[in-house]
Amino acid sequence: MKSTRTRWLYAGGSAVACAAVIAVGTVAANAGMTGRTGGAAAGAGAAPAAPVPSTSAATRRPDPSPPKPEPIGAVIDSGIAAREGSWVFYGVPVAEPALPKVRFGVMAGRRLPGGTLTADVMTNEVTGSDRAPGFHAVQAGMGIEAGQSPTFGYYAGPAARITGRANGRTVTAHQARWSEDRSVVVFWFDPAVKGIGKLAAYDQGGRKLPTGNAGVGVG
Repeated sequence: MKSTRTRWLYAGGSAVACAAVIAVGTVAANAGMTGRTGGAAAGAGAAPAAPVPSTSAATRRPDPSPPKPEPIGAVIDSGIAAREGSWVFYGVPVAEPALPKVRFGVMAGRRLPGGTLTADVMTNEVTGSDRAPGFHAVQAGMGIEAGQSPTFGYYAGPAARITGRANGRTVTAHQARWSEDRSVVVFWFDPAVKGIGKLAAYDQGGRKLPTGNAGVGVG
């Protein structure tokens, strides 16, 4: 089954949204006649005090950042150091009416030294079922603020070994089963390995498994 994917880049650990908010304030002063000594009114030759003109100010301020997606299942530690902390992967919910058969995506984030979990790059299936046999939502590594992210994605099925081709050689992915659904295998390659393609998955007996969507998304 051919499928495609959507990728979301998170900045500073969460998606950033901003909208223009116009705040208008008006300042007015009433004009009055200046009385003379003895209480006589000002004559026709006296000019009235000039009114203070109305002023308005427009300010642009960001909406509050939406909350980071809560992990579904256990967070998978990659063992790969990032610029700050280490890379991790975790499932995140997808609730999009246009994608009735997609319930989750995979987030690449970092666990910071203090234990904080970030959300950096998310990918998910957008055509058909998110659990159809084969590869899904494969995202190439990118140079982002957090450093070079790994190439990652997931495989639906009994994949015991996942490989790719890069620079004329075969490279083997790291992988871990998703605790929420053991039939889903999250995989990733070392960030130093770039230009990965021709993905393949094999079962315990070395037999090749269905390919699904083995294309690697870039950017």
